Amino acid sequence: MKTVAVRMTLLAFLSAGAALAQNSDLAFLVGANGPRSATVGDGIVSGSFGAGFQVNYAVQLHETSAGQLYLELPLMIAARFQATVANNVIADTKDSIFLTPGVRWRFTPQKRVSFYAAGGVGIGSFGTSIATVGQQSVSTTGNRITTAAFGFGGGIDFRLTRLLSLRAEGRDFLTRSGLGGTNGHSHAFFMAGIGFHF
Repeated sequence: MKTVAVRMTLLAFLSAGAALAQNSDLAFLVGANGPRSATVGDGIVSGSFGAGFQVNYAVQLHETSAGQLYLELPLMIAARFQATVANNVIADTKDSIFLTPGVRWRFTPQKRVSFYAAGGVGIGSFGTSIATVGQQSVSTTGNRITTAAFGFGGGIDFRLTRLLSLRAEGRDFLTRSGLGGTNGHSHAFFMAGIGFHF
């Protein structure tokens, strides 16, 4: 009986995995911001560079003549590094992580081109690390804050083959104020990459 139960459980898991693999896609997107540099005072130079990476998995829930509805799981990771050089060197690193499960609506006006809009609710985690390097000492400080986040955006897919596409996307994450970004609560990213379709 145990052998039969194990086989039935394994078969159920395999069937569920096969169902999730059908009509799904997995995308990898990257984006960059900078580098920027400026002289902010006598003998003081500041420079910064930022980059982001997103991995996004989605599975189709429903299809109509107007488009397809997907359940998606986007994970966004971004970091910005800023250095100020004066009598000492101050290196400021800020990272942000967003996980906002939600839905996506895709519209395909042509065989190779599709547009989509997405939205979801989850969490945003923000970390800060500051290192000060003097002539005879090095000091570091850091902290992390996690809060609720609402993510929304849209993009375009251009199919290269049945299984592969190029994707460009803009996505914004709204959080409570005081966590950086535009107006203290908007964290927008513009990215491009590839998508795999199953």
